[in-house]
Amino acid sequence: MENLGIDVKLIVAQMVSFGVFYLVFAKFISKPLFGFLKKQKEQEELREKLASDLESRNAKLEEKDKAMDKERKAALTKAISASKKEALTVKDEIIAQAKNEAAAIVESGKAQVQAEREAMEKGIRTEIAKVSVMLVEKALQDYLTPSAQKDITKHIIEQAPKAKI
Repeated sequence: MENLGIDVKLIVAQMVSFGVFYLVFAKFISKPLFGFLKKQKEQEELREKLASDLESRNAKLEEKDKAMDKERKAALTKAISASKKEALTVKDEIIAQAKNEAAAIVESGKAQVQAEREAMEKGIRTEIAKVSVMLVEKALQDYLTPSAQKDITKHIIEQAPKAKI
């Protein structure tokens, strides 16, 4: 083989050198390198899984948020309608109360007008009685004696309250 340019010692030395290199590579370089690559791959898969979980959670949260928005809008609409109904009820009560108060004021005014009318009529009656007595006295002064005038005046005064004027 030497004629062919092949050196057996060199090939054996290269084989031993390759074997040592392979053992060193397999023991110290490939295991940690493959472990590191495997770890990186696992971390990447974990990141992808976490990203997909996060996306699904975000989608669920968005759906829940939309549902909660619908519920809030429905509750708000319900509260607004209830408030409107309550406001209408309060408005009707206030209007009814105002009508009652107005009716009471009108009745009070009527009663006051009636009382004033009665007081005025009483005053007018009194004045008419005084004027009548005065007219009778003046008219009869020339025809009757003072004692007859007193008797007639006394009789008129006694009968005046009984007479309806």
